[in-house]
Amino acid sequence: MKKTIFQLAKTKLSLIILLAVAVSCSKEKGENTVEVNKGIKLALTEAQFGGDNISVAKASAKAGATEPLTITKEIQSGPFSITAELTENTPSNSGLKASTGKKAATKLLSLRGPVTYRVVAYETDGTYIDQSVGDASDSTQVFFGDKLIAGNKYTFVIYSLGSTTTPPPAAPTTNLYTAGQVNFAFTSYEENGGDFMYAIEKDVTILGNNTPTPLTTPLQHMFTRVTLLVDNSDATGTFGTANYVKGGYLSEVPVQAEWVSPFANPTVDLSTGETLSATNAINVPPVSNLNATARTFIVNQSQSTNFSIALTIPSGQIKIGHDVNAQAVSFNFSNAGLGLKPGFSYTMKLRFNSDRFVNASNVTRSATAADARYAVIAGYRWDRFNLGVVDVNPATNNPDAVPSVQALYGNYYQWGRQAAVANAYSGDAAIPGWDTSSAPDGSWNNGTAAAPIKAALDPCGTGDRVPSQAEYTRLGTYTRHTSIGNWIPNTGTSAGLSDFTAAHIMTSRKSSDIKLSFPANGHRETVDGSQRLRQATAIYWLNMEVGGNDRAYQGRGFQSGSWDVQNYFKRAAYPVRCIQDK
Repeated sequence: MKKTIFQLAKTKLSLIILLAVAVSCSKEKGENTVEVNKGIKLALTEAQFGGDNISVAKASAKAGATEPLTITKEIQSGPFSITAELTENTPSNSGLKASTGKKAATKLLSLRGPVTYRVVAYETDGTYIDQSVGDASDSTQVFFGDKLIAGNKYTFVIYSLGSTTTPPPAAPTTNLYTAGQVNFAFTSYEENGGDFMYAIEKDVTILGNNTPTPLTTPLQHMFTRVTLLVDNSDATGTFGTANYVKGGYLSEVPVQAEWVSPFANPTVDLSTGETLSATNAINVPPVSNLNATARTFIVNQSQSTNFSIALTIPSGQIKIGHDVNAQAVSFNFSNAGLGLKPGFSYTMKLRFNSDRFVNASNVTRSATAADARYAVIAGYRWDRFNLGVVDVNPATNNPDAVPSVQALYGNYYQWGRQAAVANAYSGDAAIPGWDTSSAPDGSWNNGTAAAPIKAALDPCGTGDRVPSQAEYTRLGTYTRHTSIGNWIPNTGTSAGLSDFTAAHIMTSRKSSDIKLSFPANGHRETVDGSQRLRQATAIYWLNMEVGGNDRAYQGRGFQSGSWDVQNYFKRAAYPVRCIQDK
């Protein structure tokens, strides 16, 4: 009897314990249901593009020093040297190689603005739960508050195309690992709308205590970024040495480049972010109005490890002064045969330069060729010799002789007159019968300062004319100014020096080997034509009068390297330097 009572008591106790456990479990489940309301919260960052794991050894004593790989190609198109330079970009704040396994530098995605992204929730086995669209600039957004259970583990996929206006396409509502594919049909291949960024976080445990669960994995760039621009910087380094880099000009008309390398619409596996297949896009719009403002494009949607980038600039697209590219040019880069890598970033700089020495037919020549009489700077062809120089053969009378020589000083002209009134060998005394009258306005220019038209009395030969203020100013702007020889102050009334060594030098800012030397002739005085201030000034007549008085414009160069446009009495005589009549 006692044994039976004991067994009944034991049974009752077990039932009480089981009931307590059940109540406890029910309570925990209810509490968990309350705790899920906070869901997940994202503080999105994007990893920097890779790009420092393909590098070349730097010639320095520092062990292990590297520098980004740079490939340069130069193509001639008519008068143009068109250079394309592809440089592999490296993270500015990190010297780490991608192969080291260390974390890449990141930055907040919100720095780009309200970039849209999509976050998809899955069970750990890949079963689809839900998805939502977010705004990187809104850090208060919380997702899936009523879909997740505290303490449980989930997988999340986050992806974005970098667009601030259009969300990325929706993920399929199927299992992540068996049918988690999404197709991208791009409407833009620029960074805003074409930059596929991806992250996956697995086995994320949902927090309790009414606290949002943070997702912190940086978004990785899955395609390749190429920044394209026109480089209008000046030449650097020393011409003729390995460190010399030719400069470039901006085109004076809009440049349109056409892509040759393919753009594609890919199908991506959301479990890995990898491209499964890709269909080449058709009718990809050209790059219009290509200039010094960088344009960023996303290429290599197939995520190929040996992608080549190629583009073409059609003929007639580049204009510098009077120079226009006569033929189309094409560039194709494969990163020195290594290929452009997915997740890496590159910069392609285009440089347009038509500076050169030419003959009378505008055929490019070397500086010392017998017929290299002209220099083209900023698209305008200038005579290398003063008007009136007898020997205009650079092989026998170097126009850039250092120091200058008497044979380069040439003639003196009163403004508006066609005939020379003196030359470098006329002596310094007054000239008998000196004409003290002023030529009428328009004697050298039947047009305007902006659009000159050669007049009948212009002293320059066929195909050339006296330059305008605008043309001299353009030359002065695109050149560096130095001087050679012996100079005197630009004061007083002396004839000046007689060694004829002084000249003002204008060297192209874009091509350090192309220059013009302007001997410092001084001038012949207004009253009697006597010589004044030789080797004090390099002043040359321009083709426009001031108007309404007896003065005309001059281009002036000095020993200090300064230069300007001024005016003086027409009846004085100065040298003339001719420009091509175009």
